[in-house]
Amino acid sequence: MFTGGTLNNAGLSSTIYGNRKITFDMLGLYVHIPFCKQKCPYCSFFSVKYDAGLADKYIDALIKHAEQFKNEKIVSIYVGGGTPSVLSLKQIQKLLQALNAIFNLSAVQEFTFEANPESVSKEKLCLLKQFGVTRLSIGLQSVEDKPLKFLGRIHDFKNFCDVYNAARKEGFDNINIDLIYGLPNQTLKDWEQILKRTLLFKSEHLSLYPLSIEESTPFYKNDIITDDDIQRDMYDETTEILANNGYSHYEISNWSKKEKESVHNTNYWRNLEYIGLGAGAAGYLEKRRYKNTENIEKYIELCLLLQEKKEYCSKRHDNLSLLKIENEYICDKLYKTETIMLGLRLLNEGIDINFFNNPKHHNALSECLKNNLLKMKNGKIKLAKEYVFVFNQIISKFIA
Repeated sequence: MFTGGTLNNAGLSSTIYGNRKITFDMLGLYVHIPFCKQKCPYCSFFSVKYDAGLADKYIDALIKHAEQFKNEKIVSIYVGGGTPSVLSLKQIQKLLQALNAIFNLSAVQEFTFEANPESVSKEKLCLLKQFGVTRLSIGLQSVEDKPLKFLGRIHDFKNFCDVYNAARKEGFDNINIDLIYGLPNQTLKDWEQILKRTLLFKSEHLSLYPLSIEESTPFYKNDIITDDDIQRDMYDETTEILANNGYSHYEISNWSKKEKESVHNTNYWRNLEYIGLGAGAAGYLEKRRYKNTENIEKYIELCLLLQEKKEYCSKRHDNLSLLKIENEYICDKLYKTETIMLGLRLLNEGIDINFFNNPKHHNALSECLKNNLLKMKNGKIKLAKEYVFVFNQIISKFIA
């Protein structure tokens, strides 16, 4: 249910990506599961330690939240966290049954479920397959146990291998593997070996991230530092190795086999609208970006009020405002700026040159083209791949 007039101004009603057609009257759906068995010391995402009783109440609240969008037509689903696979079989079944019953999923082109090896079982994989999950995103992070221990992961490499093989046997033919590179004292040769061992799994998609030390994390408090130069060398080596192994570098941190790009995340980068369900989840609806409260107990309490107010809500989605701690209206000018900032992440797709039509954007574009930071072809503006590592400096030029 895309209502943003700026898309109409651009003359867009649908787009073809690979062999998939995405229409702009459909939404993405993000579902946040904020539970983990153990918080990793580098992680700044919102999550808490898993508690079965609290998780039961949370799933009930999520379902009440979802009911506010009854029959909404969905193009992609992403269940993320946290660690969604930490939920019990019963909790996963209850959640997935509800999503199938509440939303119109007739046009869903991708249904992703995040999982960590230590909390996946054959029974859970079977259940996910049964309820329409088409894509797994598995947090491997490293193929070596020593780096896994440093990162605070509670699985080992053998655990991952067992889960990956079980997923293949269950019929999952679209699997993403997450890796983290640029750890302290990690050499370029170390990273090359990790990457080459990962390639033996022949996963359809790879998401690769440099270790980033974020404030408020234990790594930050313990003065863990990384080397930007080494991380850049690792990134450059990665692009070459993966290109030689049949992976398309379609987004700054993401590589895929042909037509296995993430539909859901690609639509984020296209600046399309999506529903965000759950505590701490972000969403983008009716020209408004929002973020739900991160207080799980408050979220559960407020979702009960949503159910009560549903019958006399005067405006569609109006009663959802009580869940939100952030709620920003996106005017047409800001929409174009955001579209540029997000769309330039799509290295193969780029941005239509018509989005650069205000003086600020036009001048910044001229400067970037002159300095070869961006390139233009067939009316599309794309990031020059050799400047990916200074992406943030480039997009800062377009911020009004």
